[in-house]
Amino acid sequence: MRNKFFSKVFLISFFVYSVVASSKLNSKPPDDIYDRINRNLQKFGEVYREVTLNYVDEINTDMFLRAGIEGMLSTLDPYTGFYDEVNANEIDLITNGKYGGIGITVGVHGNSVVITDVMNGYEAQRRGLKIGDKIITIDGKEINPSMYNELNKIVRGTVGTPLFVQIKRDDEIIDFNLTREEIILKNISYYGYIGDEQTGIGYFKLDRFTANTANEVDNVIKTMKSTGDLKGLIIDLRNNTGGLLDAATGLLNKILPKNSLITIIKGRKPESEKKIFSTEDPLVSPEIPLVVLINGNTASASEIVAGAVQDLDRGIIVGEKSFGKGLVQVIKNIGDDAQLRITTSRYFTPSGRWIQTKNYFKENEGGVFINTREFSQQEFKTLNGRTVYAFGGITPDIEVNLMSESDIHKELSRNDMFFKFASYYLDKNPLSGVFKVDENTFIEFKSFLAQSGFEYHSKVEKELAELKNLAVEQTYSEEFISSISRLEAEAENKSEEEMQTYRNEILRSIESEINKRLIEEFEQVKSTLGSDMQLFEAVEIIKDVPRYNRTLGK
Repeated sequence: MRNKFFSKVFLISFFVYSVVASSKLNSKPPDDIYDRINRNLQKFGEVYREVTLNYVDEINTDMFLRAGIEGMLSTLDPYTGFYDEVNANEIDLITNGKYGGIGITVGVHGNSVVITDVMNGYEAQRRGLKIGDKIITIDGKEINPSMYNELNKIVRGTVGTPLFVQIKRDDEIIDFNLTREEIILKNISYYGYIGDEQTGIGYFKLDRFTANTANEVDNVIKTMKSTGDLKGLIIDLRNNTGGLLDAATGLLNKILPKNSLITIIKGRKPESEKKIFSTEDPLVSPEIPLVVLINGNTASASEIVAGAVQDLDRGIIVGEKSFGKGLVQVIKNIGDDAQLRITTSRYFTPSGRWIQTKNYFKENEGGVFINTREFSQQEFKTLNGRTVYAFGGITPDIEVNLMSESDIHKELSRNDMFFKFASYYLDKNPLSGVFKVDENTFIEFKSFLAQSGFEYHSKVEKELAELKNLAVEQTYSEEFISSISRLEAEAENKSEEEMQTYRNEILRSIESEINKRLIEEFEQVKSTLGSDMQLFEAVEIIKDVPRYNRTLGK
């Protein structure tokens, strides 16, 4: 084991040394940077060797090496990372949308690790695992909530390897002998016409950008065109945190005129600048109205798409301001069993905007960046002359801000009441097909909360309680303390009213949680479209051609 990890240090050092040697042959090094790299590598190797051999207690060489590497990378940006055989599946997931596993998602509910989703058609579903099953052991190792962050590494692994999972369902302990298989995540979770084919407004929800994104988008657009007259298109990039740059350009090839500038990539050196253009005749004619939906979780490759559509006035961006990630990573192999995901460049939208929100280089918390570049220009122009802005993500052309989550909804979620109620409700009422909530569901939910002993105390109630305790400690008058008690009673009445005030928000979560157990993802997405206000706005603007054109500055 020890030799293996000294070998890994050598491989990493050799990788860096090879880059250094190659660079020395091809260009004159500035300020003897390569000599400094070699000296620092020698120091790193000596420290690693001395500590692993001579420290007072035996050192786990694997963990010590990883800690050293992660310590260095932590001074950069959060997107630069090291991947070895322990988390190699993550690279496959990022690039190809696949990994070795059994097809489950888990979460912490109370004092248990619970299965929260079972993917249709994979090992877990075929063998009978269910949402709500509590995981007791995996391969004989007892599982508890403190291990939550490690579970992906435990459950995922090499395709074809066995996995023994023990679960608790109601009062029964059940053993499952499973085999890991290749889990392929679909990029598009839903597509179809809004309303019906006669409306002509197509829609698809894209969840990630992997190597297969362009093919999926191609198939979806062709399918919609073959089943109806495509008069408008809505691309939903909400909660899409990104993926591959090539996948983003592949999507844009389907919707932008050929030879359109998609993005500009700039690395450390001026000669690294690269402009990327669309190379295909689009599947969706430029005359067909286009809307892209975004929100605060729309990031990276999704923002490349939204930024290009906005800057080229190809369509209208609707929703909430995006995340703001304007950095590009590449993956480099290190030896046979490790990879480095490293930020090598910034990307800029066609108008020249850098949309990064958090400037890690300017903040320089690790103190490692020197001569950080400034990007001071804030206002840019689209093709039609509309003003758009750099930094802080993509601002929608039409903002539709959803109501922030209510305090009572947060408290219900934090206490797993939606999850628990779904299990309770389906035990009493075996169902199939799409579930729709009604007034009886709401009444039963409130009754379930009472039976479960759930108590909700608003922020006002909590602060009044603190004030009252302080007043008692400070020996305030009985009259003063009584006045607080009267306010507490009023606040308690208000808290009871909150359940009714936020009734619709609560019912949506109940319906969503129950449907997770009854229908596949495609139908789950479809069931939410009717109450989606941002989607409603997207449909309305496509229907209103004069408004659509005015928004684009035509």
